Amino acid sequence: MVCCMNERISRRSELGLTQPEAAARAGVSLATWRRWEEDPASVSAKTRAACEKTLSAKSALTKALEKSYAQFETAWSDCHYLTPRQAYSIAAVLDLWADLYIQGWLDEPMQEPLHNVGPFARFDRRIMFYVDGNQAWAEMVRDRCYAVSDEIEAGVLPFHREGAYIDELLIATALAEAEDMLGDAPDLFEGIAPRDGSPEDDEGLSGDDDWDQLSDTFDDMCQWDDWEVPLYKNHPLLPAILAERHPFTWFDMVPASGPGYLQRLAGLVVDQQEESE
Repeated sequence: MVCCMNERISRRSELGLTQPEAAARAGVSLATWRRWEEDPASVSAKTRAACEKTLSAKSALTKALEKSYAQFETAWSDCHYLTPRQAYSIAAVLDLWADLYIQGWLDEPMQEPLHNVGPFARFDRRIMFYVDGNQAWAEMVRDRCYAVSDEIEAGVLPFHREGAYIDELLIATALAEAEDMLGDAPDLFEGIAPRDGSPEDDEGLSGDDDWDQLSDTFDDMCQWDDWEVPLYKNHPLLPAILAERHPFTWFDMVPASGPGYLQRLAGLVVDQQEESE
């Protein structure tokens, strides 16, 4: 019996992990984890290494928030539609997905279905019929999360340049979680000055709470007309979109769908329905 907290218990506490969570990450039983915490010499060298690796890793949230506050202030302080805190929270969500959820699934792909893992849990399940369990596809999404996050830190959004469809889709998927993060844990963003938008603001700058306005602005800026469609459940045009653009191609640098794409697809669907009648 341990009469006081040792360094292993202290480190697990710092990472915000319970004993069952830490054991799962290390791939050992709860009983084995408890033995290791009390006395590392009581388990095998292989088990010790796995447990030590679990506690040596920074928490995913800590890693996601290591980006430079100053860089986001510089990049976004003069932007009228996106505040530095909003930009930071979107980038943090992308890094969390990459560091914690996608990488965690890649480390143990048999632990749960990919469609239960962020960001894919927000997708229409019909998309995941094409890719569920595909580790290479998940790894490429992880890499795009990192790339888009780094671009946001540098003051660039996918809407600003030609790019792959997945980049704009990741922004669409991140918005709701970024809003929740900023609203529920404002202390995480204390290094960035808050911004309160006001209709009377002569500069026309939006505020940290203006997420609906931000989404509307992105709708106007998007290069892929269907950038949000995969997030709607049972969107009637999703089958036609997937028929034209398989998820394996979402990383390709090809011309964007552009305005009017959804309207054109809707017309094709109607025509096909009329022909089949």
